Amino acid sequence: MPLPRRSPALTAPTATDQDATAPRVLLLHTTTPHPDAARHLAAVAAGLRAGGAEVTRLAAREQAERSAPAPTAGEAGATRTAGARLLRRTGQPGVDLASRLRTVWSAAAGARALGPVDSVVAGHVTLAPAAAAAARLTGASRVPVLFHGVDMWTMRPHLRLLLRHDPLLYPVTSSSFSAGALSPVRMGAIIPPGLEHQWRETLLAEAARRRPLPPMPTVLSVFPLGDWESKGLTTLVDALDSAAAVLGPVRLVIAGAGPAPGALHSIVAARKHTTLCEDPRDAALARLYATADLFALCTRTRTRPPVSGEAHPTALLEAQLAGCAVIGPAQGGSPDAYQRGATGWTPADESVPALAHILEDLLADRARLARAGRLASDWARSVTDPDDHIRAVFAALLGRQPQARTDSEAAGQELTGPPAPRSPESPAPHGSRGPTEEAPAGRS
Repeated sequence: MPLPRRSPALTAPTATDQDATAPRVLLLHTTTPHPDAARHLAAVAAGLRAGGAEVTRLAAREQAERSAPAPTAGEAGATRTAGARLLRRTGQPGVDLASRLRTVWSAAAGARALGPVDSVVAGHVTLAPAAAAAARLTGASRVPVLFHGVDMWTMRPHLRLLLRHDPLLYPVTSSSFSAGALSPVRMGAIIPPGLEHQWRETLLAEAARRRPLPPMPTVLSVFPLGDWESKGLTTLVDALDSAAAVLGPVRLVIAGAGPAPGALHSIVAARKHTTLCEDPRDAALARLYATADLFALCTRTRTRPPVSGEAHPTALLEAQLAGCAVIGPAQGGSPDAYQRGATGWTPADESVPALAHILEDLLADRARLARAGRLASDWARSVTDPDDHIRAVFAALLGRQPQARTDSEAAGQELTGPPAPRSPESPAPHGSRGPTEEAPAGRS
């Protein structure tokens, strides 16, 4: 009998369909999730709790990355290590099968003790078999599978087959681009990235401050510093040099989670008016966003190893919240994160001339950029509304609406507990806890 290809999450929830009791959700995650996945999981768990759901988090004992390496860094980008590629090529089916069976067994044992739940959420695509088994033991009617970064390109064949044929499973992504990439396998749902309340307010406060324009225009780029190649830094540097030949000196600020490799230090040292900010604190990062004329993220999209790309870069939203207009990557899901031509711009392709053309056009009129930044802050405030995020989480994972919150709850707990970490492009807050804890999962 043919199985449905359309996700149950695509059915619009109605108030009459809601149960009187709080929904119960089992959230499966790996023991050491990638910072990008940890940020997303923390925001999802916070949204579920804020909407009245009872959430139980269960860490798989085996790291699922052994059978399918997760992205090593980036909002949506990653590169695989040579060792991981070798393991995949040589195939060690016995090792992979044993690892998968241990993951399924540990999840099943935890689910059996939990009792009935409404939804079993696989926090990573490699946990889909464990989530499917747990759903049968708990009576869950939904098994949403969360995709992060470039998972849609690194998914192993057996997981693709399971996602296509198991009627309970469906993908949940952060952008229409990722959902479209997965549509040949299964129709899914979208949960836009959520931001921790205090971090969002910090960015908005910086946007509200009025500062005089510095004499030299400034372009900011934020990403994990170890990923400078896949993030297209050399393209950005060359494009800025081309623009500077027309406009005069342009300052470049590079910030993100360290340590910065020696090659990146060499690039910074060789270029005038270039600053490297390694592991800035939250307040410092917010000021960098707010004082830049333009934010640029130039990630290369590669669907073959080494895989890289952007699904829905949170850094683009952070920059706009702070009042900074943005340039997104030429390809990928980034256009979901800004208003094209109003608060953000997209190069025609990944070449230096295409990026230089946009930089010259925008940096030639800094007053125009300032107006675009103010518009960007207002737009980003509206699309990151905490209540909207809670509703999106409930619709995607439970197919229903969240419980109505009182005014005091809405004012005091806007995606706060546990707080989601900052953008994976940005460094982790100083003193934050590890990725397996429910509090900030850390920025890579």
